[in-house]
Amino acid sequence: MPKSATIISGALNGLQAMLTQQGLEPEALGRQSGLPVTVWKNARHEIPLYAFVQIYENGADLLGQPGIGWQSGPLLNLADLGELGDALLTASSVGSALKTFERFIKFIQSETDLQLTIEDGVATLTYRILNPDIWPRRQDAEFTLSVLVELIRRGAGSSWTPDLVCFEHSAARSQASSMAAAGSLCLYDSETNALSFPESVLALPMPRDDSGRHRSVLAHLSRELAEKARARSLTARTRTAIYETLGTGQADQETIARQLGLSRRSLHRHLGEEGTRFSVLLDECRYRVARHALIDTPHSLAQIACELDYSDQTAFERAFKRRTGVTPKQFRQALFRCPLRD
Repeated sequence: MPKSATIISGALNGLQAMLTQQGLEPEALGRQSGLPVTVWKNARHEIPLYAFVQIYENGADLLGQPGIGWQSGPLLNLADLGELGDALLTASSVGSALKTFERFIKFIQSETDLQLTIEDGVATLTYRILNPDIWPRRQDAEFTLSVLVELIRRGAGSSWTPDLVCFEHSAARSQASSMAAAGSLCLYDSETNALSFPESVLALPMPRDDSGRHRSVLAHLSRELAEKARARSLTARTRTAIYETLGTGQADQETIARQLGLSRRSLHRHLGEEGTRFSVLLDECRYRVARHALIDTPHSLAQIACELDYSDQTAFERAFKRRTGVTPKQFRQALFRCPLRD
């Protein structure tokens, strides 16, 4: 499944610049992840998302720089994101740019969730790769949040920093140095990756406001994104919708069908034509997320149960044992990779 998610190769140009500055060959790093040399020369290639994430992790190890993801974000040329980059650069305000990114990130990176929410005067941007099999992804998370910070700075000024930065991974550097690198308070082992800042920032004007060009590009992106969606199987789209919804208490067939523009009966029928059922996909997604959480995070069993929309920890334990033959606690203890917290 990791191979199904993709990202355009232009997202690599920040890392490419850092490697080149150090006298290293990006092509050699790419070959370790099975990428052809052409991805470094053509920004519009679609490459596997797992390979992109792996290259960033390998690059951090090669350079001995655990902060390479955050450091390379400002080096990304938004023009290398194609029409999405054009739409971001011509937006009228910071809010318009961020909403454009939220709506069309799947144009350049699939199986990804980016959301902008506002509550009590605080704007929050959350980002995550939906596929739990793509891990570790520390550098990707730091790179993406850094790109979002740089986008906001186009309107808010070069010295702007968010009030709070959250990461789903554990800290690789000391808390003090992390705060210095981001210029903000940083929290780790969070449920998702996020930036929080005052809602007023959204109204700040962008320097290249071109409403006519912006509307034209958005119209084309909408058509292209619809075509991309139609090209995917309903099974794949349902799986993605489940990942997006898990943890909200709405990962049920009725809600997912509505998200996909179908009735519950139509979703059931079309999935049957593709040889599967909604319940099978839901169980599969829950298991993949549970396995990742047990292996790669310190989340308690009760927290994992909540993240998977089980009624309680006992229901989660029963479902996990039904699938694997062991309880979540036994599974985690056998791995010795993560401390257990009940």
